[in-house]
Amino acid sequence: MKVRIITSILSSTLISLIVSSPLYAQEADLYNTAKAKLLSGERIFSHTIGSFDIERYCAEAPHYDFTWFEMQHSTMSWGEIERMINSCPHIGATPMIRVPDELESSIQKATDVGALGIIMPTTENVDKAIQTARFSRFPPVARRSAGGGNWRTLWADVNYRETYNDNVLVVVMIETPRGVAEAYDIARVDGVDVVIMGNNDLSMFSGLPQTRSGVSKITRTGS
Repeated sequence: MKVRIITSILSSTLISLIVSSPLYAQEADLYNTAKAKLLSGERIFSHTIGSFDIERYCAEAPHYDFTWFEMQHSTMSWGEIERMINSCPHIGATPMIRVPDELESSIQKATDVGALGIIMPTTENVDKAIQTARFSRFPPVARRSAGGGNWRTLWADVNYRETYNDNVLVVVMIETPRGVAEAYDIARVDGVDVVIMGNNDLSMFSGLPQTRSGVSKITRTGS
């Protein structure tokens, strides 16, 4: 495994990313262009879609590296995300979904609609990171079910079944002091590609401000 520390813009917030990927994945031609940029040390930019709006999605997506479809704090349905992705496929921004939990059913639906990124909120321990990674990739490295789904038509021009594992980007969010304390162990979980800080919840759960000094204090306390 190679581990890189990359400074990036994610959802308009400057954060640090820990990217861990097999060597072969860095050398492959990735159709997940956001992941390819990260692996080459570039910054990536996102926009967030939290409600069903085809016109807005298709207008914004060409200007960003990935779309953050918000399923933790929204009432959107999986079908609505699928309709947006299908309305302007391969428009530029890689489709990624912040799922509500680490259940197999949630991650299965996110990948089946064609997302190439899973974002897991409030990751406080290794078990949650393991569950996230387990259902995000196909065997033999993990246990995503083959099934059907929108991916069959959305990614029909690539050998999806053989290349998906390299292209998916598995992101976990550290949003509590407990998560900070477990961050290094979480980052070591096989199949976790990126660890990011959720600054809003981290500030709320810790009672410390969203400043550099506040983050430093949380980190010192957590470690």
